[in-house]
Amino acid sequence: AIIETQSVNPSIAAIQNRNRTIPAGTYVVQVTSQRSEEAARNAYPGLQRKYAGILGNRSAVIVAADIQDRGTFYRARIPMSSRDDALNLCESLQAAGGDCFVRRN
Repeated sequence: AIIETQSVNPSIAAIQNRNRTIPAGTYVVQVTSQRSEEAARNAYPGLQRKYAGILGNRSAVIVAADIQDRGTFYRARIPMSSRDDALNLCESLQAAGGDCFVRRN
């Protein structure tokens, strides 16, 4: 499930519409994984504030993932136009003290 917010707050508005999906083959930067949709919804704007120069203008999609024997996790993923762009974003975030990884959707 992808979360939806209808707010004028740019940080919260950066979380994409519930009906949006990430196309297969798109490289994404995963920046958080939380136990609840609400926690994921709240975590991404916090990361945007903390790493404003890196994440401030980027939109994230919250995706539910069912992990066998562990339950459902909600992941904030930033779709990127290429593998290189995804790696560059993740490396910049890590250099600033953040946590992330790149994967192909």
